[in-house]
Amino acid sequence: MFGKNEEKKGKRDEPIPEPHEGLPDSHRPSGLCPRCGKQSSFEVLGSLPVTFDSSYYILGDGNHEPTLIDRVSSLLCRHCKQAVVVVEEEWVGEERKTKQKSGGGITHRGIHWWPLPDANLSADIPAPIAAVFSEASMTLAANCPRASVVMSRRTLEAVAVDKGETTGVLAERLKTLGRKGVLHSTLSDWAKEIRLVGNVGAHFDPERVNTGETPRVGV
Repeated sequence: MFGKNEEKKGKRDEPIPEPHEGLPDSHRPSGLCPRCGKQSSFEVLGSLPVTFDSSYYILGDGNHEPTLIDRVSSLLCRHCKQAVVVVEEEWVGEERKTKQKSGGGITHRGIHWWPLPDANLSADIPAPIAAVFSEASMTLAANCPRASVVMSRRTLEAVAVDKGETTGVLAERLKTLGRKGVLHSTLSDWAKEIRLVGNVGAHFDPERVNTGETPRVGV
């Protein structure tokens, strides 16, 4: 994994991303490196406190040490030899400390990463489409899922415009691309889901903001 990396290729000689389980943190120091984009393992270089709560540990010498809610950690990628900065939230057992209901082991799990991971895209993708898709990827990594789905929907609009479908609602433009065979049938299904979820992310409704959100249709 950490020696010479041969990029996997698809049927059309396109690069195939390596499978991964997300971005690394000190609880699970392995995953996709935001810097080099490779699956790697990481060495935890150190951590510093960011947010304290109102409690204290009593140390062996009698001194008090405030307990944490968040901390920032530096993790060294063993592939590119560069560090990644992670803001981590303290967990107790399988609950965030801020929502703790019972005891358990203490771990620290990532919520924000720097640098934000960039999308590894083919040079054949037109620059306007690549730029919008990259923004969708970065906002998702920054823990902004609603912003990410809106930018993902915007990516579909950019694809439609690039393929000559410039008028009408997005739903009809995507159907037209499907009928023409420009958009593969499987991709058409995915595009529909992205469009619907993107609609939900773009429209505020306090009754549907967290769960059970119903997509708005016709746009």
